[in-house]
Amino acid sequence: MGGQKLPILEFLQAENDSPLPYEGEDRPLVVVLGWMGCRREHLLKYVDQWRKRGFNTFSFCSKPIQLLVPGVIQNKGDEMIEQIKKYLKENKNCKSVIFNAFSNGGGFYYAHMIRQIHEREDCKWIAPLVKGTVLDSLPAIRPLSIYSAFRLTSPNMFVTFLLALVVPLFVVLFWSKMSSYQRILTSKKNQWQHLIFYSKADTIVHSDDIDKLVGKIKNNLSDVNHLDYKCFDDSPHVLHMRSHPKIYEDKLNHFVTSIKNTNLKNKK
Repeated sequence: MGGQKLPILEFLQAENDSPLPYEGEDRPLVVVLGWMGCRREHLLKYVDQWRKRGFNTFSFCSKPIQLLVPGVIQNKGDEMIEQIKKYLKENKNCKSVIFNAFSNGGGFYYAHMIRQIHEREDCKWIAPLVKGTVLDSLPAIRPLSIYSAFRLTSPNMFVTFLLALVVPLFVVLFWSKMSSYQRILTSKKNQWQHLIFYSKADTIVHSDDIDKLVGKIKNNLSDVNHLDYKCFDDSPHVLHMRSHPKIYEDKLNHFVTSIKNTNLKNKK
């Protein structure tokens, strides 16, 4: 007999001495979705940012092959949704869910789950619990950017050569999905707090593309105070926190406080 299948999302509780972020409810949940090819020890640095602020976390490390094989994102994304639903049903006083996605590796999974939350009848009850999204270094939508991302995560030259053949085909076949991906990220249904980090020095994600994303999100929000963003001048792809730790943490603190203020406002 085979062993029991492990949950797709790794669960870590908030630090024992951390504050309770939001009054009148249990510890909120943050779903941290790592960039393509990220290592657990690197993603944990971001997970720990949430845990020290009093949040329980689910986390996931994305692999390059998952983005190339049709159906994998959908299947794994559905597994994530089911795990989140199970957690929320078992923790009925958890009233706040936050998504934190990095690059396309995390962004594709985030977009899939948000679409399910908005469209699937058995998931729509989660939508009012989603209080915020942090997007770091996404989306990468240009063909050369997508190829560069895969090349940086490939283990050897042979795989890099194969990617040079496969990725252009991937871009052609999935171009319509890339358009859908952007529409989900900027949807009018996403009426919650947004925090976006990006950089002019990012060689994978073009800051001009994120500027447009920010503009669309701003136009679609009923309350423009639900949007905060920071464009750095010099930090590399998914390394904004390492390059600018104080600014990054200050922005996270403001994000957490903004959600708290919105929760209090909605209770009145």
